[in-house]
Amino acid sequence: MNWRTKLASVGLGLVSLPVWAMSGTLDPALLQAAERQPVSVLIEMQEQADLSAAQTRLSKDEKGAFVKQTLQSLAESSQQPVKALLQARGLEYRSFWVANAIHLKAGADDLRALAELDGIAAIHPLKEPEFSYAPPQGSSAKASTIEPGLSLVGAPAVWDLGVRGEGVVVGDHDIGVEWDHPALINQYRGWDGTQADHAYNWRNAFGATDLFCTDPEVPCDSHGHGTHTTGTMVGDDGAGRQIGMAPKAQWIACRSLYDPVLGLGTLPAYMDCMEWFIAPYPQGAPELADVSRAPDVVNNSWGCVEGCPPNILLSVNDATKAAGIVQVVSAGNDGSQCSTIAFPLAIYDSSFSVGATDFNDQMVGFSSRGPVLSDLSMRIKPNVVAPGRSITSSLPGGEYGSMSGTSMAGPHVAGLVALVISAKPELRGQVDAIRDIIERTAVPIETTQQCGGTGAADIPNNIFGFGRIDALAAVLEAAPELLEADGEAAAPAARSAATRAGGALGFAGLLILLPLLRRRRRA
Repeated sequence: MNWRTKLASVGLGLVSLPVWAMSGTLDPALLQAAERQPVSVLIEMQEQADLSAAQTRLSKDEKGAFVKQTLQSLAESSQQPVKALLQARGLEYRSFWVANAIHLKAGADDLRALAELDGIAAIHPLKEPEFSYAPPQGSSAKASTIEPGLSLVGAPAVWDLGVRGEGVVVGDHDIGVEWDHPALINQYRGWDGTQADHAYNWRNAFGATDLFCTDPEVPCDSHGHGTHTTGTMVGDDGAGRQIGMAPKAQWIACRSLYDPVLGLGTLPAYMDCMEWFIAPYPQGAPELADVSRAPDVVNNSWGCVEGCPPNILLSVNDATKAAGIVQVVSAGNDGSQCSTIAFPLAIYDSSFSVGATDFNDQMVGFSSRGPVLSDLSMRIKPNVVAPGRSITSSLPGGEYGSMSGTSMAGPHVAGLVALVISAKPELRGQVDAIRDIIERTAVPIETTQQCGGTGAADIPNNIFGFGRIDALAAVLEAAPELLEADGEAAAPAARSAATRAGGALGFAGLLILLPLLRRRRRA
């Protein structure tokens, strides 16, 4: 299963054309193409904002407001000469504040005029993808009472402690979602039980439509992939089909992947969604952007695998983290060789990258490994792993089906983030603290493979990172008081949690673990 040929973690759209920097000359190949017809380009501005002060903001809303205000102010001032030129030439464009960049289609004369301006770092040629069409797909399967992957990572044990994701919002950045699926409708933030309001809850980047998504203002899914990933985060039909890690969390979504076969997107579409997640707004009304409506965590089951400018998505990703949003990213399906985690967003330190295991706690062959060589960082990746083979979740048409890929592993982690925040609301917006909790409580995986000088004995390593996520251990690490609440009333819930966890700890083990958790928390 290759990331370039399977939607389960695919994102494509940039052509490997040379980038020309503003040094007074223009690349001949770019000019030649622009002489024939206008070319799609992304103007990257030189000036970039320092968002480090966001770390001192106490609340998530304060972080988001600081990031939005800082980036918008910089874009407004630094982009003014470029916008003035484009307006004078009658060119349509889209300005992004999230990465201080401008997207447009430009002819050769337009490019020559831009070359005379100061403040531009580079112009990145973009390829407009040619989309193909196919009906939504996924192998059919009946949802079990509790999906096996959830049981493996201990989610039901967390539910028994009274934590199901209440008060948390998850975001799905994908190819769309069937919002009224029986397992998803009651968790959709835009549904009040009687009527739907998609404002602030759904974004179709650039309003793109296709045969399956004809109304850009209504959530839809051209393939099934986004409905599937959302189901693994929050799915529960209320009638016994439990497919989601955090079934009481709410979800919102943005669609940037358009092609129903390959999941093709474009860099501007990715940026559109990532900017919207930091400050959601109603369709067509960006002036109403509201950081208080941003999700707590976003699942990204895609990758920009060809010709992706190194700095653009890094800036956007770093801004997302600075805004207090946990970016969960699928590692990719190019394994099992070393250094196959090679594409944004998975390569970045600001991404919480996720590899895939099977139900026997073994690494699957398709899961990409580290270290990251594509940016020469030798960064250890992935961060953690989760079940990603034969995962049953929701599919369009009110159906259920099985898919495999690191795309299926990532939503398990995003759902766990929701459980951790739900158990300890004070952690909302504290991205590093949440990631640290999930990493420190992960379960190492047996493997003989070594990558980048690390093997199973090294934690973290370039095969499974810190290990397979353990929802119960993570939630108790975040909120050990859950076993203390209400005195004797907590004992049955704790006993049930230990049983549902598969006996790995046992009730006595939980009682032994509690003082250790307290000491680690104080440290």
